[in-house]
Amino acid sequence: MDHLGFNRVELVVREDEIEKAVEQFNEVFGLGLPKPHPIQGMPVLSATAFDGFIELVAPVDGKGSFAAKLERGPGQIGPLVWQIADIDETRAWLAEHDYNIVYEYDSRKGNADEQSAAVHQLILDPAQWFGFNVTLMRRCP
Repeated sequence: MDHLGFNRVELVVREDEIEKAVEQFNEVFGLGLPKPHPIQGMPVLSATAFDGFIELVAPVDGKGSFAAKLERGPGQIGPLVWQIADIDETRAWLAEHDYNIVYEYDSRKGNADEQSAAVHQLILDPAQWFGFNVTLMRRCP
């Protein structure tokens, strides 16, 4: 598997706080996080600064896995994302090494905001990663 290095960490905030969080992180750290947008078919809002190595995510209407994380309290961390060179090669490598992919996401099939990000992701089984959420991502041309 050819990985290109660490890409970003996802920080989980409440739905009613995500716009303020984007504003604050941009103001203090100069990140350039965009306005949060919904992810098609998922109860989540997202704002990603690829060059700043951060994504802010918020569960919508208290649903989904990010809502479950926030039940533990504020300041939760979502997936740790590594960038990869090739999706098919990585998928094959993972299978050969008995690592499970629990979800696959291709933003090019989503809404206009998602399509502009142009990423393809393989979400791995946290049980195989000591409870951490690990995502392998390819940025598409």
